[in-house]
Amino acid sequence: MKHGTQEWWCLDLGSSSEITVQDFERLLESLLRFTPDLVPGNKRVFLEMSRIPVRPRPDRFLQRVQVLARRIGLDASSWRYGIADTIPKAWVQTRWRALEARLLPVEAYFDYIDPLHHFECNRPERERLACFRSLGMKNLEYLFTVPKTAWLVRFGEEFDSFLEHFEFGDRFVWKAWKPSETLSEETRWNAEEWVSDAEGLLFRLKPLVDRLCSRLYSIGRAIRKLELVLKLDRPVPDRKIELGFAFPQTSRPLLLKLLREKLSHEMSRHPLSDPIVEARIDIRETERRPAGTARFSFSVEEERSEEERERWIELISYLGSKYGESSDGETPRAFQAELTEHALPERAWKKTWYAEPELVSSSANPVKRIEPARPIVLLQHPETLNRTGPWLRRKSGAFEERYRICSFQQEERIEGYEWDVEDTGGFERTYFRVSVESPQGKPEEWWVYRDELLGKLMLHGLY
Repeated sequence: MKHGTQEWWCLDLGSSSEITVQDFERLLESLLRFTPDLVPGNKRVFLEMSRIPVRPRPDRFLQRVQVLARRIGLDASSWRYGIADTIPKAWVQTRWRALEARLLPVEAYFDYIDPLHHFECNRPERERLACFRSLGMKNLEYLFTVPKTAWLVRFGEEFDSFLEHFEFGDRFVWKAWKPSETLSEETRWNAEEWVSDAEGLLFRLKPLVDRLCSRLYSIGRAIRKLELVLKLDRPVPDRKIELGFAFPQTSRPLLLKLLREKLSHEMSRHPLSDPIVEARIDIRETERRPAGTARFSFSVEEERSEEERERWIELISYLGSKYGESSDGETPRAFQAELTEHALPERAWKKTWYAEPELVSSSANPVKRIEPARPIVLLQHPETLNRTGPWLRRKSGAFEERYRICSFQQEERIEGYEWDVEDTGGFERTYFRVSVESPQGKPEEWWVYRDELLGKLMLHGLY
């Protein structure tokens, strides 16, 4: 992984902390929220942040990491960070809080050689340090007082590796970490806490769903298919329930809702023979999260818009999963409506599918709005209006009501061929958008045209 000017952030988890392999994997998945470029080491992680458009402040970054660590059950109070343009320098900066050779102890020699794993010196390394000190070398700067060729003759590849990381660390290629393609979460409980109904099981499954959704969000994936495996109290085959989705799922509440419906249906058809003592959720199929759900956002406005997009995708996903596909088995019954140009207002839209949820509001694919806007209510039979000065009189039953004119502006001219009419002769009308105030003081907007034959104004629609 190497691209242009780099900015490596090193996260030191501390030498005394005990972290299991599983917890470390979960932490790496969580750190994918900040950048897709991660290089893990021994109780440390390096994040390449130069490609992130809006980088957080280092102190805020550490605070957010501590929150993510607590969710996994890790104590991050003693964790530290360092920032530099190469991985070796980032590790040295994190451990020794300095980068200048004259300020670094001679022990930093081995930190440059193996920045991913080195911390405690082994016996050969301690002997090497003793050799350096016997020559009067107190800090790293003294190493450069001796000709490099002399060190290369004495220590060979070891010193060559030190020079490569110290002077040309930006040329070194590091292997990026990739998350596992299979995700699974399980929980078990004592036989005394047995579960035998859908609601009790759903209560046990909620923490699993929360953790899975959080992990999927971090790695930028959405669920397409999952399998629920239930282990019963007696040694009988596990009960397996598959749940597939017509739309990719990303929302915790929606997943729990769909699981409740599926479990209620399954247990009503096939009741359990014994209590459940263990449950596991395996993610069988995933796909990339829908467009517009970017993970690398650090401002309040971006997080708020992200939540709004998530709620919208959640609604579309639920409708798709609830009503399934059409009779042809390919076209979803749930879709979005996007504006398009057409002479008839009732036909000025088209279907868009879940694979492109951002088309409705995406600035990259702007939809040309139909101008001017048409009224939302059309009268089947236009009503005659009588104008007297600043007033328009509209018939209401046996009486006429007076409306005060607030504004009167021409909108457009419409010709008869744009409408489905039997009169092949057609017509031409000039439409106006009129703002009025009702007798009760309520503002209204009317769609009015002038009948050239009668010489009167006609009310055709209401906004």
